[in-house]
Amino acid sequence: MNDVISYLYGLRNRGSSFGIDRMLKFVQLLGNPHEDYPIIHVAGTNGKGSVCAMLDSVYRTNGYRVGLFSSPHLVELGERIRINGKNISEKEIESWVEKLRPVAQRMEKEGCGDHPTFFEFMTAIAFLNFQKNKVDLAIIETGLGGRLDSTNVVNPILSIITTISKDHCAILGNTFEAIAKEKAGIIKYKVPVLIGSLPNSATNVIEKIAKEKNASLCQIDNLKDKSFPSTNLKGSYQRHNASLAFQASELLKDQIAVKKELCLEALQKVKMLGRWQIIHGSSTIILDACHNAAGATCLKENLETLDEKPEIWVGILGEDRAPEIMDVIQRKAQSIKLFEVNQPRACHFSLLRSFIPPSFKGPVFNSDLKKAKLDLTRSDKNKTILITGSIYLIGDILSILQKTDLEQKTNWNDLF
Repeated sequence: MNDVISYLYGLRNRGSSFGIDRMLKFVQLLGNPHEDYPIIHVAGTNGKGSVCAMLDSVYRTNGYRVGLFSSPHLVELGERIRINGKNISEKEIESWVEKLRPVAQRMEKEGCGDHPTFFEFMTAIAFLNFQKNKVDLAIIETGLGGRLDSTNVVNPILSIITTISKDHCAILGNTFEAIAKEKAGIIKYKVPVLIGSLPNSATNVIEKIAKEKNASLCQIDNLKDKSFPSTNLKGSYQRHNASLAFQASELLKDQIAVKKELCLEALQKVKMLGRWQIIHGSSTIILDACHNAAGATCLKENLETLDEKPEIWVGILGEDRAPEIMDVIQRKAQSIKLFEVNQPRACHFSLLRSFIPPSFKGPVFNSDLKKAKLDLTRSDKNKTILITGSIYLIGDILSILQKTDLEQKTNWNDLF
């Protein structure tokens, strides 16, 4: 890894520092590049990544040049910043970092602690890259929360809040109301808001904030036609996400013209890694990120569609997330392999095992990436392996798969 990329990744070691004042200063010094194109801003506990991918497909299919900013990445850093489905290259990232580094150092010099974070750097690079490439529309996914997220410097043409459930409670709050207030921080004055199916208490908070901002509010549950469009992504929750993407295109059709038939077609060809992604090789491998209780409910739904119980590999970040996820897994697995993800909040083997009751009769193993590589290359035919839990584990496994013989089974470039 060269010095420039090492510097960028090194910013992660400084940790996260929430608040948008620093980001406001950063983009101002860069000439506010995010003001040069229309933006759809998407927040939510679950589903925001899927909705962003669907919106990207909808507008690209309608002939627009679309920029997409999402996080985290799975294998390549460039996955976070895409234009018309193509990742930004490492060389382009290096070039942007070299240009931004003096600005960041100036900010640090003028105010101790004002050096932009890793995520703020990536957000700024996305804004600049979209400006340089003259996108017709940018779809921006929040990183965490909304009100204090670095992406919240934008003034979008539409704000979307997909779902509200309890996650990141130490930062966002322990109630639906508190979390909704943080997510609703993306609502801007007179900018329409589209929301998914939310708890009533969360909806009430968002309605109040939208009214204060004189922002029109549209809720999926209130639409007269309750039949959600279908999508190639698996699960009833993905049809809910598809309805948000489709309704967004309807709300914005006077500003960004689309054809209904093309929008529906686009929802059938959404490209998304790690969301019930099936790879056929010597065995069938299913990659499905599941990072909280709401995700566990979705995982359970998809697992029930399988003919037989699979072997399940799992690694989880956050002790509070483990009980619900492990409960689904121990009920649906033939055998379980546990991983300690290489991240600070990773659950240890002993904790994961504590959530597997004595009633589970299948074998349980501790594993790691070296063993996983051997397992994937030597796996029995007609075997189904589900890898789930942390998106970082999904990324590690995808990286292994791309470097094995299974690479020949999948056109990885087509996934975006």
